[in-house]
Amino acid sequence: MEFGERLRMFREKAGLTQEELAERVGVAKTTITGYEKGNRSPDIPKIKKLAWALGITGDELLDTGMQNKKAPAISDGAMQIAKDYDGLDRWGQQTVRSVVSHEMERCEYERDFYDKFEAPEEEEKVVNLFDEGAAAGLALGLVGQGSRPYVLGPDDPRGASYAIRVSGDSMEPDFPDGSIAFVNHDEMRDGDVGVFCLDGATLIKQWHYDSMMGITYLFSLNRKRADADQVITANSGRSLVWQGRVITKKRYRVPGM
Repeated sequence: MEFGERLRMFREKAGLTQEELAERVGVAKTTITGYEKGNRSPDIPKIKKLAWALGITGDELLDTGMQNKKAPAISDGAMQIAKDYDGLDRWGQQTVRSVVSHEMERCEYERDFYDKFEAPEEEEKVVNLFDEGAAAGLALGLVGQGSRPYVLGPDDPRGASYAIRVSGDSMEPDFPDGSIAFVNHDEMRDGDVGVFCLDGATLIKQWHYDSMMGITYLFSLNRKRADADQVITANSGRSLVWQGRVITKKRYRVPGM
C-alpha cells in the first residue's frame, strides 16, 4: 500500500475530512489531497504532524505492516552534497546553508502559490483565450477582442482569469511563439511577467519600474531579443495600461540587477 493510500485509510478511520486534517496539520486542503493522490510527498516534520493529528505513530503512517521502520531514503545526490559539505571551510558551509534556505523558500512559495489557486477537482473551469496574440516582439497594430472558451487542463494554473497566446520569440524559452500564457489580476511585483497594452498594442513582457527615475521598463526574457525591450519615461506621451500578471512557475532576474 502506497503512502497516500495509508494516509487516506488512517484519516477515514479517524473520522476526519481532508479539510479537518489540513487544519490540524496547518496546511492547505489541497496539500492533503496531493499527499493522498501521490502527487506530493511530505517531509519528515510534516509526517510527524500528520501522525500526531491522526493519533498514530510515524512508523504506522510510513508502513502499516511495521516491517520497514526506516525513514524515507536519502537520495544519492543528497548524500554526495552532505559529504562535500563536510569538506568545506566555515565560509563555504555558510554559503551552502544560505543557498539551501533561499531555494527552500522559493519552492514553498511556488507550492503555496498553486495551492492557493487550485479549484476542487470536480469543478471544470473555463476561461477566455483571446484570439489575437500578445506580441513577444515589437507589437504592431491594435489587438482585437475576439476570444473563445478554453477549459483549464490538469497542468494549467487554476487561478487564471484569462489566457492569451504568445506571438514572437522574445520571451523564449519559457513563453515560446504560439504558447499560451495564463493571466490573473494579482498585484505585480518587480520582475514579474505581465500583459500590457502599449500604445494600443498588447505585449507580454517582464516589468521593472525605476521609481527614482520614473521610468518603466518592459524587458524581453530572451536577451538575444533586447531590441524588443520597451522603455517608457514619464514625459514620453506613450499610453501604457497593465492588463494582468502572467502566472509563472519561477521568478526572473531583472536585466542588469
